[in-house]
Amino acid sequence: MNEEQADSVYSLLVSIGGAYENDRQSFIYAHVKDKYTCNEWRFQGHLGFGGKYRRLSNRVDCYTEDSTPKRRKIIEHLNIELSKLIVP
Repeated sequence: MNEEQADSVYSLLVSIGGAYENDRQSFIYAHVKDKYTCNEWRFQGHLGFGGKYRRLSNRVDCYTEDSTPKRRKIIEHLNIELSKLIVP
């Protein structure tokens, strides 16, 4: 994942998933610049404490116990939009 791709992913996490804008640069650093590439990122937002982005699958999910019909719709929408991005 390059910096532009990471920024695009995070934009979706903010706009659809309710992630905190202030964490954007940390997300980009962890997924692009850090020596130990991040494979999952807990962004919380609308998905609660267990809301995570998973880099290897380029998908989001949340803890089963936090799942609600509203959160499942957000996850579905966000995963559809993430699938439109080309992210290795």
